[in-house]
Amino acid sequence: MPTPDTLLAIIFLAVAANLIVGAAVLLAPRFRDRSRSLDSAPAFVSPDRLPRAGLSADGRPVGRPAIGVFGPLPGLSSDPGTGLDLAPSWSRWLQEEDSRVRRYRHPATIVLIEIDGLDRLIDRLGADAADRLIPPVAATLRRYAREVDRIARLSNRSFGVLLPETDEVQAINFVERVRTTCDLWLASGAMSLKLAMGWAEANPGRTIDTALGIAEGRLNAERRSHGQLAAAAIDDDGERTGPPTRAGQTV
Repeated sequence: MPTPDTLLAIIFLAVAANLIVGAAVLLAPRFRDRSRSLDSAPAFVSPDRLPRAGLSADGRPVGRPAIGVFGPLPGLSSDPGTGLDLAPSWSRWLQEEDSRVRRYRHPATIVLIEIDGLDRLIDRLGADAADRLIPPVAATLRRYAREVDRIARLSNRSFGVLLPETDEVQAINFVERVRTTCDLWLASGAMSLKLAMGWAEANPGRTIDTALGIAEGRLNAERRSHGQLAAAAIDDDGERTGPPTRAGQTV
């Protein structure tokens, strides 16, 4: 017959076994859920394999999923003539800023800049003459931009500037400083050129894409205004004294 000590040991082992089984029953679902979540988690994808931003068919920047904070995309070089980022980075900045505007409900302003008449200069004096104008314009944009502002070269004659935490009224200070500085020396060259500029504010009630379209419309309106002024600059003999126009626009 078992002794009292043996019976107590058997009872203790039985209780311990029941506790272990109960704990296993309670914890098993959690381990299964964790295993499922790990199995369904997306694998790491190298940034080089992510889709890169580009331009749509009409030449407007198209936003892509952001892969980081402000800065050049992996594998993309900056513009060699100015050191500025290019259109893909510009597209990503707009996408990121659109998210920030909606999240924090703070404004941001897009400024589009074009050297109006650059194609005409190329036709008359060659591409080298036009290339010499680009770095001073880029330097002027940098001079009046803040550290948080973002500047990109979008084409051979156009630039884009993103001004975070800035509404349209506040952006006028930047726009007019750039315009005044550049137009003074652009107008004094062998051929009179001007900057055409358009800007618009993105805010909680206006998306970045909408602001971009408004800025483009204002830029085109300013180009048309330049063309109308040039068309009116004709002397009494019918000879043009201002820049030639093409279909009502300077080129």
